Amino acid sequence: MPVDGQQKIIRKAINGTDVLIKDTGFSEPEILFITSYPPRECGIATYSQDLIKALNNKFNDSFIISVCPLESENEKHTYTDRIKYTLNTDQPGAFTTLAKAINDNADIRMVMIQHEFGFFEKKENEFRQFLNALTKPVIIAFHTVLPHPDDSLKVKVQQISVESASIIVMTNSSAEVLIHDYRVPREKITVIPHGTHLVPHSDKDLLKNKYKLTGKKVLSTFGLLSSGKNIETTLKALPAIVKKDPDILFLIIGKTHPSVIKQEGEKYREMLETMVAELKLQQHVQFINYFLPLPDLLEY
Repeated sequence: MPVDGQQKIIRKAINGTDVLIKDTGFSEPEILFITSYPPRECGIATYSQDLIKALNNKFNDSFIISVCPLESENEKHTYTDRIKYTLNTDQPGAFTTLAKAINDNADIRMVMIQHEFGFFEKKENEFRQFLNALTKPVIIAFHTVLPHPDDSLKVKVQQISVESASIIVMTNSSAEVLIHDYRVPREKITVIPHGTHLVPHSDKDLLKNKYKLTGKKVLSTFGLLSSGKNIETTLKALPAIVKKDPDILFLIIGKTHPSVIKQEGEKYREMLETMVAELKLQQHVQFINYFLPLPDLLEY
């Protein structure tokens, strides 16, 4: 996990707003993460937990990280890690209450928000007012940056940018989209790659034998399934690939996103399964309909 980059953006954000993290003599400065968080089954939840662990491991004596999980009426959880606040986006007044709590807490010097548009669906105005109400520097990590936005999306992203001290994206291409398509100032953006777990490489042949993939050339995608993944694009391209290399097997790893299940059931997965049948790809596509534990995911 590239934690040095994370430290850089923290300093940049504070300097940009004339607020310094310094020792008050009473307590370490605190950074509040607002994010989905385990046990919620969500890629950003797992990412945030991993990022916090990495930051704590490297900068344990520099600052404290606290967590405010994002919830809704359909997504409430019991947490094993220590939680400072929760934000139920469906609860009236929740954004206002949280903003006041953050502003009144002298230990919190910065707010880090892991942003995905689905987290604040139909609550965009409340979220924008929340950002405006905060008196602490806000760092936004955009997990989705869509090119060629319509006017509505462009305005939403620009409004978030204005209220933020700094913005994090994970790829150079995302940064360029923000700069050129959304007119976000280049100096406000920092690219920090997603990172991954550093694990010893297991023997590929042994793993293929374990998962009954011996003799296959494996392509894969992983993560909670939703239409935004555009997996159908790969499926459409696969017949031509299989014609050249009959040993290809495409693994679609991950169950459907819980929020998607509640809105539309398995509509997207069933569409993909129908496409696989129509393209006669049953021997070359395998669905693994689970939220894989981390050790299993790393083996894949």
